[in-house]
Amino acid sequence: MKKKNKLHIKSLIAGIIIGVILFSGATVLAANYQALTATFPIYINGEEWQTDSPVVVIEGRTYLPLRALGEALSVDVKWNDKLFRVDIDKPEEIYVVTEQGNKYHRTNCPTIKLVKEYLTKDKAENLGYEPCGLCQPK
Repeated sequence: MKKKNKLHIKSLIAGIIIGVILFSGATVLAANYQALTATFPIYINGEEWQTDSPVVVIEGRTYLPLRALGEALSVDVKWNDKLFRVDIDKPEEIYVVTEQGNKYHRTNCPTIKLVKEYLTKDKAENLGYEPCGLCQPK
């Protein structure tokens, strides 16, 4: 009987020691990240980008709000409830409409001075913009 009690006590102590080791290891392995609000401006094609959602920096990497950035770049960002994921539909090419004129341009067109909006070709044409003669967007 004494041997059984000693065996139970040894098993109990061994279990406690193993539990302490496992749980203290899990705490050490858990990562702690500190998210800081970005204090620097973000520019898209020379214009400062403003968003209502916070831009944060974690471990030296900048994280931008995906939907707001998608809107700024005319990229469709949607939540897919069925597949539980984010779907991003990138148009084949993005075009630029400037503050002056009635033309749409490639993003690298040398005539661009002040960007008014980023659009798809279909949207630009539906709004009545014509293709630029210099950069000849297709």
